[in-house]
Amino acid sequence: MIISSCLPQQQRLSWLSVRSACQRAVWRAAVVVVGAFAAQAQPTITSADMFNQVGQSYRAYANGPGSSNIVAVSSMLGSPGGPQAWDFSAGPQDVTYRFDYLLASNTVHGATFVAAGAQLVEQKTDEAKTNEQSWLYFTQDPVKGRLDFGFYDPTFSPAQPETLFDNVLQDFPATIHYGDTWQGTTVFNSTYSAPGLGDFPDQLTYTSTDRVDAYGVVTLPNLGFLDCLRVHEVVQYDIGFDLGSGFQSVASQYVLNYYWLAPGHGIVAQITSTSPSDGSQPPDDLPGGATALLRMFEVNHVAGSTNLATTISGFKITLGKNAALLQWTTQPGLGSYRVDYATNVANSISWQVLGSTASNFMLDAAAVPPAAPTRYYRVVGTVGP
Repeated sequence: MIISSCLPQQQRLSWLSVRSACQRAVWRAAVVVVGAFAAQAQPTITSADMFNQVGQSYRAYANGPGSSNIVAVSSMLGSPGGPQAWDFSAGPQDVTYRFDYLLASNTVHGATFVAAGAQLVEQKTDEAKTNEQSWLYFTQDPVKGRLDFGFYDPTFSPAQPETLFDNVLQDFPATIHYGDTWQGTTVFNSTYSAPGLGDFPDQLTYTSTDRVDAYGVVTLPNLGFLDCLRVHEVVQYDIGFDLGSGFQSVASQYVLNYYWLAPGHGIVAQITSTSPSDGSQPPDDLPGGATALLRMFEVNHVAGSTNLATTISGFKITLGKNAALLQWTTQPGLGSYRVDYATNVANSISWQVLGSTASNFMLDAAAVPPAAPTRYYRVVGTVGP
């Protein structure tokens, strides 16, 4: 997987508003700050934010396995763009998973993967059934990101739990921004056990297509709210069976995953769709529900990147005879500021640019006329000179 795009420099912003009145005296009495939102910029996720150090761990709630535990998730997904908010503070707690990060060479099943180049392993444990574990073997490359070598999972294939990829799968890139896209593909062999018919060798071609399509704030049980990016991932499985004359392609299946990534926490929530029986790609709003909903609630992670945006502070509005004076506190590290305004934030916000400046103030002459509508402001700072 390769990052195909990269957003401009990090931005930081603050929203406030002012309401017009019919005359200056009434203006002074009626100026209303409708809201001061910590409207965070899009965070950047780096390798330091993900789990790739020995001793790190986290725990997550999930729904139970099987078709009887499908979760309705359409109302949780939100939409592309941002900023927006996702609330995963409540949800199914049928299963509690613990994810531990270990040296690949220290696991019972690691020899094959270590020989291929894997250095680390993600060990997933169902805490209520400690004998039910699976292992994902990978290496964290400082340039390419997470490189997966394969997995050992008895639930995926009881007859052949060890699965080594034919080629390394680049999973999550080393740096992830809002708007980025990437793709990964690999091939692996397994064994399909058909009840009453026996075991059949199968070959799967795995292709994932990812895009970071949304950003905002995610709320988690115990952990509160965090800045985040949402990743939309379509996975295509091309399946072939060997009935004695080599592998023959028989079907394709699609799964849609959503991941929420937060600075210092990695993947904090995940939703995995069902696979439509007709072999089509699941719709983005997942009307068929999800086979998996995971929500992080406990984390043991060393400090990640420091890409958290800070709210621009000290915003105030002073009304004059001919203009409104907008002022804010200068923020270290920001080289310029853009002031936007909107006249309605009830539904979809349509921001318009008022102007840009290297200073910490701006005049808005259009805010003063007696019939001027409510105006909402945000100040967006740009890092660097």
